[in-house]
Amino acid sequence: MQAHAVKAFMSGDPVWVSPDASALEAFEQMIDRGIRHLPVLDRERRVVGVLSIDDLRAALPFSMTLRQPLSPGERETAREWRVGEIMSHDPETLGPEASISEAAERMAERRIGCLPIVDEERRLAGLLSETDVLWAIATAGRLPRDSAETARKRELESLVRELERERERIRTRLAQRQRAEASLEAVMRDEPMDQAERGADTTIVQEAVALDELAVRRLAALDAALDRAAQGHLGECTSCGASIPVARLRAMPGTTVCVACARTARR
Repeated sequence: MQAHAVKAFMSGDPVWVSPDASALEAFEQMIDRGIRHLPVLDRERRVVGVLSIDDLRAALPFSMTLRQPLSPGERETAREWRVGEIMSHDPETLGPEASISEAAERMAERRIGCLPIVDEERRLAGLLSETDVLWAIATAGRLPRDSAETARKRELESLVRELERERERIRTRLAQRQRAEASLEAVMRDEPMDQAERGADTTIVQEAVALDELAVRRLAALDAALDRAAQGHLGECTSCGASIPVARLRAMPGTTVCVACARTARR
């Protein structure tokens, strides 16, 4: 790998939180942006910590996933915790001219998922994640990363191909299940059975129908997402116009709003 500087691969101007922010605020930032780490800055924009989703999971007494918001009770609990109580203090940092090789070694040795990139006064200049390092390794010998706009376009193109493949898999499985259900119903209708046998087969059919309903709903969401992609609007929030993170689109392909707007609508 060539000795590219980390500044060519870091995320510039990353989202951050202050130590006195609530854990709820930090978690909602992670969900909204589809990220796993947040640098923590003081009033002078100096890095004083890093908060990860793993830190939140270790500290808070309930399961947390970036795929769904918290329940009302969990939100209240998370609101009581401060970021400064949970974050990793005085984290490892690097300067923007450090090499990707040095960053990779530091992250592997310390087993950390990101490195804040700072200037001489420890003010935040960017954030380097595991994904950024993998990208640097994958593109060694080529030009540094595309612009954010180009990278977003490629992410969405990749997502569209992924959603198309999923749609075909679901259609195939759904057709197979429906044929099997029709066959079983014919057997139940035409062949004599005792009550236990008929009850067992009825349960199987009911469970299959429930799975079919879930599959149909997922297909509708995939179709909606692919229609929006064909129109060039996939990933645009219809409420505020902001970009919807790919992680949210993958989990909820039919969504047309970002987390912040969805949260506002619920309230």
